Amino acid sequence: KKTCCCFCDLVATGTTVIMSDSNENLALPAPRVDIDALPYVDTQFNDPAIKAQVDRLIQDELSTIKKQPRDYLAHLPLYEPKFEGHPALQAEWMRICSSDGKEPMPTMDVSRYQLDPPPQAKQTNAAAWDRAVHNAEAQLEHQSNRIDNLELMQKYGANLWRVHLNSLEAASRRLESEQAELSQQIDTLNRKRKLEQNDVGPKLQRLEAEWVNAVKKNLEIEGAVARLEAECSMMRRQLDPTAQ
Repeated sequence: KKTCCCFCDLVATGTTVIMSDSNENLALPAPRVDIDALPYVDTQFNDPAIKAQVDRLIQDELSTIKKQPRDYLAHLPLYEPKFEGHPALQAEWMRICSSDGKEPMPTMDVSRYQLDPPPQAKQTNAAAWDRAVHNAEAQLEHQSNRIDNLELMQKYGANLWRVHLNSLEAASRRLESEQAELSQQIDTLNRKRKLEQNDVGPKLQRLEAEWVNAVKKNLEIEGAVARLEAECSMMRRQLDPTAQ
């Protein structure tokens, strides 16, 4: 088997290359082809004529692909969400649909964060004062909770951030180490591949030349045999005109 020029031959003939060990999982099994391209030995792709031929084959293949229009989903109905069981989402969706998103979103009600006394008309209303007192107690509890959170953050926040940053730095160093290791493995593999291919390159070229010479000699022998057979047939006819 010829071991060089494989890449160009595969591309030029349109042969399908299968890299997996088994074709059992393929819906349409393609013929098995052993990949024996040697990029450091096979330099035919650098030939402008071969490259132009490969590019032309690729463009011909791309031209057979049917392009989808931008509105290829126009025939499908638009999805209309219902938001069942979520009244807040449903109300927001209806607001956007009814005004095409131009109606402003309702502002947040911050009245419960204020400590306003009952209005002048309800100054003698005990229920109004109860609501005002409950609101003040809730605001006081919220403020107390905020103070506790600030004190905890002031006491432990810096150390927690340092621990978090240390974990991030450790993760970054680990990823950098893995990346460097993988890059080194890739470089080592490429150098090994290049050295091996450069070592066997002259042998492959010699074997290819021998193969070409052998094919040429076979063609010459076939031509000589054909000529001898023709001469033999002519001599038979001369010796025996009745012979076929």
